[in-house]
Amino acid sequence: MNTLYVSDLDGTLLDDNQAISMEALEILNHLIEQGMKFTIATARSIESAREILQGLKINLPLVLINGVFIYDYESNRNVKSNYLSGYAGARIIQTYLELGLNPLVYTTDCNGNSIIHYKGVFNQSEDNYIGSRLSKGDKRFRLVENYEACMDENIITINAIDTPAKLNAAYKEYIENIECVCHFGPDIYTPGFHWLEIANCHATKKQAVLYLKEKYHFDRLVCFGDNLNDLPMFEAADEKYAVSNAHEMIRNVADKVIDSNLNNGVPKYLSSVFGL
Repeated sequence: MNTLYVSDLDGTLLDDNQAISMEALEILNHLIEQGMKFTIATARSIESAREILQGLKINLPLVLINGVFIYDYESNRNVKSNYLSGYAGARIIQTYLELGLNPLVYTTDCNGNSIIHYKGVFNQSEDNYIGSRLSKGDKRFRLVENYEACMDENIITINAIDTPAKLNAAYKEYIENIECVCHFGPDIYTPGFHWLEIANCHATKKQAVLYLKEKYHFDRLVCFGDNLNDLPMFEAADEKYAVSNAHEMIRNVADKVIDSNLNNGVPKYLSSVFGL
């Protein structure tokens, strides 16, 4: 049977240093060479994921930014894009600001350059996220006084990073909005903080993995995850597995709980499936 295997990155395939271990890399590459069809579905952008995935012999397009983009490595381009409308983007930004939140607005300009508009660093989670990216030379970040420039660009997603209590009002306002999808869940690297990302209603891991399943004529879909943004992907899966460090809701809906991200749970499980 022709099966597509899809794994999340952070908290699932990556260790706590945000890297794929050498053991995991060796196992996955061996399985891919033996014919396993494998790809990634992540909240990360290609700019953030590219270095992490260096050395992994991915043989299918990637699902990026929770399904905003489906990205083809070979052609180095997005084969599918789900941008927010300018009208929806403006309303979301205004809502965040009225609630005392500080949005990070992810866009692409007319030349295809990726930009992250932000007003500063206001809490530990933002510091960990923005600081780690800047320390690695990430050139997407633009410190701004307002978000006017965003309105002339393609809006990928709009993110707010804060405590769950401060984010909850914005989440409640947009969770039922048919134009949008909300990805609301804990920052696994900074306990006590959550991320609320609002994107186009078609930008979900579920729709993205189903697109890949149909396009490449797979019979079955097997998914691995750890956090709340993996729930839509699990809905689409014929089999779904949670790493033992996963959020309780993910563990509860999984067909099976496998070993943790720190113990290479995903590659070890795949190795057992293929009898290697």
